[in-house]
Amino acid sequence: MNVMLLAAGEGTRLRPYTLTLPKPAIPFLTVPLAAHSLSFLRGNKIEKLVVNTFHLPQKIHELFHNLPLQSQSLHFSNEVGEILGSGGGLGKAREHFLGGGDFVMMNADEVILPKDALILKKALEHHHKSGALATLMVMDHPDVGTHFGGVWADSNNNVLGFGKTPTPGSHKGWHFVGVQILSERVFDYIPSSGASNILYDALTVAIQKGEQVQAFPFECAWFETGNPKDFIEATQKCLRHLSEDANSFQKEALVHTLNDFASEAAKIQKKDSGYWMISESAKIEDSVLCEGILVVGQGASVGQNCLLKNVIVAPGIAIPANTEAADSLFL
Repeated sequence: MNVMLLAAGEGTRLRPYTLTLPKPAIPFLTVPLAAHSLSFLRGNKIEKLVVNTFHLPQKIHELFHNLPLQSQSLHFSNEVGEILGSGGGLGKAREHFLGGGDFVMMNADEVILPKDALILKKALEHHHKSGALATLMVMDHPDVGTHFGGVWADSNNNVLGFGKTPTPGSHKGWHFVGVQILSERVFDYIPSSGASNILYDALTVAIQKGEQVQAFPFECAWFETGNPKDFIEATQKCLRHLSEDANSFQKEALVHTLNDFASEAAKIQKKDSGYWMISESAKIEDSVLCEGILVVGQGASVGQNCLLKNVIVAPGIAIPANTEAADSLFL
């Protein structure tokens, strides 16, 4: 199969950190967020991986050239002057997908821990059998219709519409986790130029013209990482899975990702007030005090008498002695 990863976004809600690194390159549990998206694709033969860029494009190029990829080839679709969105970005990259059959498109910064490690393969099989234009991977979430817009579907999981307001005739609103399987026919509905949204500007039009779009519910843990508060909370939850769970699917998925993408092992410790994840080559002075989480990447260091609370240190970064910081990422 062929895959498109959406990596062009500016990550505005995660500023100022995304002024330094594009969001897919920001470390989550010592590996880039993009590694967690790639991990979701594990077990599927990828012929062509296409990554679109706009914000800090050179750093996106460097990121994917340095990650251990499962694909036979890597291609970039560089957007210049205007960010094109999920629809326009795919439209610009269409030459990579025409003639290649159904393909997968997903965000390059998702942390999705599936209960069934083969769920993407099963979703692909369902998509092929249904003949649908698009199959959207979704989960049950209590905030659909309030905090999140929903994928509104009938009792047979045929998608009727999108948004916070239920579509008339819908049976349930699902939360879209950012992974979709698309038929080449989707290019018939993507506007020929300019920015567009795949859901609202392409699939909505297709549904109105009688095309079938399917929701594919599955059980998973999905984490919001779009702003600093949610990023730190997601890190804390995942560290809890790694530290305290015995044989949970969440821990199994995280361990697979770290084994595949971490350049070195890290020690995870439960502390009185949280969790520490320290890479083998990182250096932490004994006088360091930290409340909540502390994640320190490969080759990073934390100097004497630092007073920290919920801090993430990227690989190779040195935190000077006597630093006081809370709810912060050092990139």
